[in-house]
Amino acid sequence: MPPLWRDTVRRAIPAHAAAIAGPMLASRDCWMPDRLALVGNLGASSMSTLVEDLAETDPHLLAAEVSAHQSTSTPPGWRRLLDDPAGFLTAYRHLVDAAWAAFAPLWKQADRVIGRETERIGVAAVTGGLDALLTGLDSALRYEDGTLRLPHPCPSHLTDLGRRPLVLVPLASGYRARMYGADRGDVLWIGYPVPGLGNVAGRRGDRSCTDGELDALGAVLGEVRAEILRYLPHTPTVSDLARHLQVGVSTASYHCRQLAAAGLLHRERHGKEVRLLPTERGTALTQLLTMPFAPRRR
Repeated sequence: MPPLWRDTVRRAIPAHAAAIAGPMLASRDCWMPDRLALVGNLGASSMSTLVEDLAETDPHLLAAEVSAHQSTSTPPGWRRLLDDPAGFLTAYRHLVDAAWAAFAPLWKQADRVIGRETERIGVAAVTGGLDALLTGLDSALRYEDGTLRLPHPCPSHLTDLGRRPLVLVPLASGYRARMYGADRGDVLWIGYPVPGLGNVAGRRGDRSCTDGELDALGAVLGEVRAEILRYLPHTPTVSDLARHLQVGVSTASYHCRQLAAAGLLHRERHGKEVRLLPTERGTALTQLLTMPFAPRRR
């Protein structure tokens, strides 16, 4: 998580709420009830709706859900919830309320980036470009030959998803944030780090656009790959590029392979190093989509 955001939220959380709910959040078990993960209502358009859903949660039904999932042994992080469901849920609501109150001003910046990603997904959906979008969604996911491979195996009873719709959930909680849920009967949802998060979280120079402007290169390629093309005139190595993007080398390599497959970059050996350079096609695309655009007047 971006350090500024993490520190802001940590300072705001009440100590008593952190003591009760903190062990659950620190658990190595990646499972969490949808209401606590705040993804119970995937159609919610505001945090207030999710907070209301949390307030209406029956603590005893929540404890029963946890008990059913932890059928063999209960991890230490969940014992406070099972021992005192109502007290745990009250503390968790205080934690969420305090965290959101502190984070809301920062979220206004992240919301702009998520809005762009929503537009990108919409364009891909109506133009038949979903295959390309899913291929470059996240380095931890693999989409090949019509098959989406998740980073962790699903339980055997969830491997046949039927014709469930896929819900994409851009996450602004960190550069490597990712999560997914296949246990619902109505959807398969996948959360992945929203492209361009570094622009609003202090990772790179802010390329955010002013009102009425559009980062056309980022809209077409996604913010990470757009930034790669912009940086190629420096002829970086993959390690140089990873440091610039503040991502792992494997992530940078993955995006470079996709750009190379599209004919937008190529590799050249310089002594013991392999440098990345733009192709003519990559340079032309970058120049075309970064030129000032004057809308036609009617």
